[in-house]
Amino acid sequence: MRLRISTTVLTMLFCIAIKAQEIPGELRIGLSAGLEKNVSSERMAFSQYTGFLADYDRLNYRFGLNISYLLKSNWAMNAAVNYSNKDFTGTYFCDVCDFAVFPSPEKVDFRFIEVPITLKYYFTPHKIRVFGEAGLNNLFPLTNLDYEAKSNSFVAGFKLGVGVVYNLSQNTALELGLNYSNSISKLFKDSYYDDPYFMLRSLNFGIVILRKI
Repeated sequence: MRLRISTTVLTMLFCIAIKAQEIPGELRIGLSAGLEKNVSSERMAFSQYTGFLADYDRLNYRFGLNISYLLKSNWAMNAAVNYSNKDFTGTYFCDVCDFAVFPSPEKVDFRFIEVPITLKYYFTPHKIRVFGEAGLNNLFPLTNLDYEAKSNSFVAGFKLGVGVVYNLSQNTALELGLNYSNSISKLFKDSYYDDPYFMLRSLNFGIVILRKI
């Protein structure tokens, strides 16, 4: 499955890069890294009765490859492929089980490939530029959570962000950004429909180095 996800993601980025070259503008490619704070619900339900009580106490991070294409002086199209670590400490719960010994907290691996595709608007045209961005965030789970948890292979979401870009030189730029991501579609296949199903929510502070090609 990981090979299929990797192939899909690389194909998407390749098509975006090829399409961008057909439009007069400026194409930049770079590397990104960031720290993440999981602000999702503490009750992570796999189904109607079971799930994890989550404690988001572990260090989360992401890193990846970014492509930015300036459409006009104030607009840019952006795409990225990120490896995202969302590990946490979880305590298994079962609302209909009679435990002799209540389950202990355990470390839970929670990893994704994220492919955000957004539009940016630059409010200032100077060497230091402030921007806002909005778009889609596509998530591909890399790990299952054991027990009864069955993750969907694809989760749709949205991304909102603000930041600042500083032009280090004519060809190189440094970007600092703060963004919020929220999943929309179901992460777990057996999530109970009568209750709000679990959605991933996170805040990320990141840095990007971009170079014009």
